[in-house]
Amino acid sequence: MNLKQLLRRNLGLAVVIIASNIASSALALDWFEGGVWGNRGRPDNVTFSRGFSGMCTGCDLSGRNLGGARLNGGAFDRAHFSGSQMRRADLRRGTFQQADFDRADLANADIGTANFAGSTFIGATLRGIDATGTNLSNSNFTGAEISDAGFISAILHGANFTGARGKSVEFTSANLAYSRFDSAQLEKADFTGANLRNSRAMRANFNGSDFSNANLSGVDFSTASGITRSSLDGACGDDKTRLPDGLSVPKCKRR
Repeated sequence: MNLKQLLRRNLGLAVVIIASNIASSALALDWFEGGVWGNRGRPDNVTFSRGFSGMCTGCDLSGRNLGGARLNGGAFDRAHFSGSQMRRADLRRGTFQQADFDRADLANADIGTANFAGSTFIGATLRGIDATGTNLSNSNFTGAEISDAGFISAILHGANFTGARGKSVEFTSANLAYSRFDSAQLEKADFTGANLRNSRAMRANFNGSDFSNANLSGVDFSTASGITRSSLDGACGDDKTRLPDGLSVPKCKRR
């Protein structure tokens, strides 16, 4: 093979490699922005080896293997993730308003500082999830498993935790006003400094939980169990506060 033929062969190979890389990038973009992923959900058994961002409003990603996926910073409002495996996924700083995560497995996922307002997590596994500073207002966690979840400083105004279960959940400094914990099983939960104004917990179990310095104005915990005098250290309420028999807290001071 002479020098001219060798150069022609190498040039052809380079063109093929470049074309292949361009096609792969275009396919990834098409998957995310209105293509296969946007219309029908990404195909099964796909490994997420890179991050995705952009807009995928209303996407159907239910029942997918999204373990370790990096969806941080993306816009997934009203998207469907029901039944998906999303362990250790990175959803930080994204918007997932009114998204469906029912029965999804989000164990040890990071959703910090993201917006999940109005989303549903019915029957979902949220064990070890990091939701620090996350907006989860009016979200539904009915029957969810939330052991070791971190909702520190999260916005949970109007959230529904009916029948939720878990140990050592952190609600430190969270806004839980108007939330519901009916029949929840939350042992050793930390509500230190949380705002629980007008929340309700009928027949809930708070055994070993800490409500120190929490605002309990207007709460109805009258039929809850596991609340002790020591667990209410520094907590305050108002004339409408209802606690189990024999327990009371001083009125909150107006600021």
